[in-house]
Amino acid sequence: MQARQIKLAHLVLGALLTYIPLHLLEEGLGGFPAWAEQYWHIPNYDVGKWLLHNVLFVVALLIGYIFYRLDQERFLSAGLGIILWGLMNTLNHIGCSIAFGAIEPGLFTSLIFALIAILAVRQLRTQSRLSLGLVGLAVAWNVLYWGVPIAAFILVPGLG
Repeated sequence: MQARQIKLAHLVLGALLTYIPLHLLEEGLGGFPAWAEQYWHIPNYDVGKWLLHNVLFVVALLIGYIFYRLDQERFLSAGLGIILWGLMNTLNHIGCSIAFGAIEPGLFTSLIFALIAILAVRQLRTQSRLSLGLVGLAVAWNVLYWGVPIAAFILVPGLG
């Protein structure tokens, strides 16, 4: 008897639901803004700036999710990009924790993103849907999900 596979749509939604309540809660309770100010040397990075930064990420990810939900075949890369965004978040938390020799707030819940990414790749391979083109488009969406919020935070007066 085979175990029932989790649908890709559930994995994409799972990445969002991991980030929005769980990951942000861990970062907030762990004092991420103070950690980022100390280790990343971001001046005056307080809770308000951290929340705004995350609102920008949420908006970008939700826009991608809307595209994905409107047409899951045509915009599969947008959904996969959300999963890739989560994986990049994981790699960032792991890398910074290693580089600075201190556990970065958000590390533990970010590991859920890695599990989601593994399950997504496994499912796409099983369905023979994983291709270089799909991955390339997902990377492009991922760049948008990271780049637009960070650029807005830095470049728009009053945000950063």
